[in-house]
Amino acid sequence: MKSKYTYILQFFVAFILLSGCKTNKNTFIHRGYHNLTARYNGYYYATESIKEGEEKIRANYKYDYDRILPVFLIPNNESAKATFPEFDKAIKKSSNCIQRHTIKDKKKGTEITTAGRWIDNNWNVIGISHFYKREFFSGIEAFEYVIRSYKSRDKYKAMIWLAKSYNELGAPSQAEPIIGLLKEDKKISKYAKKELPAVQADYYIKRGMYKEAEAALLNALKGGDTKKDNAFSKFITRIKGRPSKKTRARYSFILAQLYEEKKENRKAIQFYKKVISLKPDYELVFHAKMKQARLADVSSGNVAKLKRDLLKMTRDVKNTEYLDIIYYTLGEISEKEKNEEMAFTNYQLSVKNSTQNPKQKALSYLKLGELSFEQANYTAAGGYYDSTMITLPKDYKDYQVISKRKETLETLIGYIRTIQREDSLQRIAKMSESERTRFIEKMIDKIAADEERKKEEAEALAAQGSNSSPLPNNGLPSMSTGVKGDWYFYNQTTLSFGINDFIKKWGNRKLEDNWRRSQKALAFESQTSPATNDSTKQADGGNGKNPKNSSASSTKKSIDSYLKDLPLSDSLLKKSDKIIIDAYYNLASTYKEELNNNKKAIATYEELNKRYADHKYRMATYFQLYRIFTSVKNQSQADYYKNKLFDEYPNSEYVQIIKNPKYIADKNAQKGEVELFYTDTYNEYSSGNYSAAYNKANESETKFGKNDFAGKFAFIKAMCIGKLKGADSLESALKNIQVLYPKDPVSTQAQNILEVLYNLKHPADGTSADGAVNNTDTFSLNLNAEHFVIAICPDDAPVANAFKASLADYNNNFYSNADLNISSSLFGNANQITTIKTFKNAQEALQYIDDLKKDKTVFSGKVKVEFFTLMAISADNLPRFYKKKQVSYYQPFFEDHYKLQK
Repeated sequence: MKSKYTYILQFFVAFILLSGCKTNKNTFIHRGYHNLTARYNGYYYATESIKEGEEKIRANYKYDYDRILPVFLIPNNESAKATFPEFDKAIKKSSNCIQRHTIKDKKKGTEITTAGRWIDNNWNVIGISHFYKREFFSGIEAFEYVIRSYKSRDKYKAMIWLAKSYNELGAPSQAEPIIGLLKEDKKISKYAKKELPAVQADYYIKRGMYKEAEAALLNALKGGDTKKDNAFSKFITRIKGRPSKKTRARYSFILAQLYEEKKENRKAIQFYKKVISLKPDYELVFHAKMKQARLADVSSGNVAKLKRDLLKMTRDVKNTEYLDIIYYTLGEISEKEKNEEMAFTNYQLSVKNSTQNPKQKALSYLKLGELSFEQANYTAAGGYYDSTMITLPKDYKDYQVISKRKETLETLIGYIRTIQREDSLQRIAKMSESERTRFIEKMIDKIAADEERKKEEAEALAAQGSNSSPLPNNGLPSMSTGVKGDWYFYNQTTLSFGINDFIKKWGNRKLEDNWRRSQKALAFESQTSPATNDSTKQADGGNGKNPKNSSASSTKKSIDSYLKDLPLSDSLLKKSDKIIIDAYYNLASTYKEELNNNKKAIATYEELNKRYADHKYRMATYFQLYRIFTSVKNQSQADYYKNKLFDEYPNSEYVQIIKNPKYIADKNAQKGEVELFYTDTYNEYSSGNYSAAYNKANESETKFGKNDFAGKFAFIKAMCIGKLKGADSLESALKNIQVLYPKDPVSTQAQNILEVLYNLKHPADGTSADGAVNNTDTFSLNLNAEHFVIAICPDDAPVANAFKASLADYNNNFYSNADLNISSSLFGNANQITTIKTFKNAQEALQYIDDLKKDKTVFSGKVKVEFFTLMAISADNLPRFYKKKQVSYYQPFFEDHYKLQK
């Protein structure tokens, strides 16, 4: 039986707990209660959520080893969404904790910052959560509030995260003063002392200050600056304050990369070895080994052993997915040894074994392209560069340079194949009719044999696949599962099988026409013409079948289809010669201007002149050959072509350039005079001096004749006529401009004004049937006002209901703190509209639309994104939209005014 003292004690404890809940009393009991619950209820569980989120980031983070690794693991915009639930939970926990346990002044109602020991910690948790969600400005607000409002040592943690936020935002200059304050403060907390060197390293790397970054990272590896500590403190810091092994391995890898950038290979190798010794995840160890191998000195006697070790790694099962990187490394070593043949072989093996790493495949193709390019094998190089661009990421450091070279090679190969094609056609055309027929028949037989062989190979492969696979459809689950509506492409399991199988065979190809072709721009057309099909059908009795060979009905095998492209008449032969001449000249110019290959340029120009005694580029080829031979110090050949120019084209501009090196400069000076005169004419018009502007425009015709500004002068003249004589005269003058300067931009301006004049003369054409003026822009625009997101889809209950259910889950997972509401209703006779509200402004609504469209959980199965029209609309415009109940009523306004925001 309980004593009376037990009841008294229970009453006393209950009294303390009940009275401690109040937040407007600053007593020992109240402070103790709120500090206890703030720490072990709100703060503890919030930090656990942050740890879960950070662990998920670490587990899913993919390093790009061709770039300097990040000092801190921060997700990008896409991957950040996967951790929204964890960080939203942390924000909610800490927000509730702050709301319930902040002790406030009873009279003023303001927070007593010295009373609560864990409120500032919870603010830091909110800031860190926003940081990982990439909501940097919200995080910065929280950190600045802690720094400004609290005197505890937790402000140093806020300063560390504030500096990290500015670094990640791309504003390191904002982080610099914060880092300076932390360095100078002698009372800095242990947490800040440990983290500061890494923050400094991140700051220096983002500013390209690699030397300073090296010192900061070396300090970070030790666990912070310990210069001012005594021996015992240094020992404790070394044991407890150092980062984890995984973090130290990453810092060491970054240090090695920084030394590699500076060409300090010995130091780089030293730190790559340190990475291996720390035994992090195998992927990091593997790449450290590869980097170390690529930096090896081939002049030393250890290269043979190094290559043996790398080849040994290819036989290790755990390196199966890394074979492409190993062979790529072997290729780079062979290149260093000047063994281009072996390098080429290794890069080919790298491509062959690259099934899961599209970027590595692109880099291996790039190496093959570079080697072929250096050997002037431009046709092969073009194919390799084309394959490179299929999977090379657009943010690769030299993407634009590689893309430009690929386009140049593609153009060059096009010229080469044009010449080859026309030469082949001319050669066949010169045969006798009987020889030509026999030649084409042999070609047809060869094509038929090739097609038959490919068909047999495909059938054999299909038979082999069906015999070896325990599952139907080559190891894939059946296309039809027997469940109504469960179509093959709605089944994620079967779809993933197909995607993986496709990537293994073809790589990460873009979804586009002719995706199998590596050089789409160079592919010849092989479409079947209707006329040829008709003639084929008539030849085989109208049923489209050939009793001897069913494939002989194809256009490829029709003799007539080959004959139609042959230059059998003089006019067609001249046309073919013109195509060859153009191709030769453009090919030579590409060699000279784009590839800097003077040797091939000379050979091509001379081949053109040798094949055709008289052509339109002869004068230009003489001048180009003169320039090339002058640049390579072959004066005798330069003089030869100079004399040919002087003898055959004495009055040409090329001769004037050779005689007077300042000829171009003088011509440009004259152009400058015209431009100044035009500026004066325009200024007269702008000032309203229409008569003076009209006279100047007239004067330009006699003073300068034909010039680059003639169209502009004519336009000013026309506008002056309009101002001085009226609309009818203006209309006539503008039409005259369109006749005289059809390709000049002023012709478009003239057309725009003519349309306005027409509408003024015919106002009835601008109205609808009921007399109302057609005007889609009847909505008000306020991008900063509250906005809703509307989703309109066909009135199909299963689709609409599934969408709303998925949308509610999506909002709970990723926008739980946004307090979004969903409502839906019929919209017209055939649609449903779902409204999501409320967003602070247009930008938030548009960002929500972009994120929603990318989400595969909302748009899956029967719910296809193509069924939905998603738009942002302000609260003021929604009633007008509802009144009309037509998507087309608002959509033009949305596309016109919200496109720039998107």
